[in-house]
Amino acid sequence: MNQKGFTLIEIISVLVILGILSAVAAPKYMDLQNQARIKSAQAAIAETKARLNSAYGIYLLANNGAAPGTILQLCAAVNDDPTLPADGVGPVPMGDDYTVSLTFSTSTATITVTAVQGVAVTVPAATWSIPS
Repeated sequence: MNQKGFTLIEIISVLVILGILSAVAAPKYMDLQNQARIKSAQAAIAETKARLNSAYGIYLLANNGAAPGTILQLCAAVNDDPTLPADGVGPVPMGDDYTVSLTFSTSTATITVTAVQGVAVTVPAATWSIPS
């Protein structure tokens, strides 16, 4: 008799190896997703800083080189909605991918990203100040 196939020991060995691989790969994959969200949130902060820098440049050009006195004067150029709440907290439109908020005092803005594609992330807030 010349039968071809796998023995029970061979099949169990392959299943054990696949189980070990999946036990190692699944947590690594989940960590990669989290790291990607963190990097994406950091990119959103960098984009918001770039928008503030651009708004600062636009303000200087529009006002013959006179620097703005407050961050509030820049917000119309940064936000699609030029009316921000009086308490200095407002969303920065970034599409549906990010939840970004801009909190500002007179001359310093604090940029916070709390979610990427609806999933909460924890990244340090960044600040931007009016150049002196």
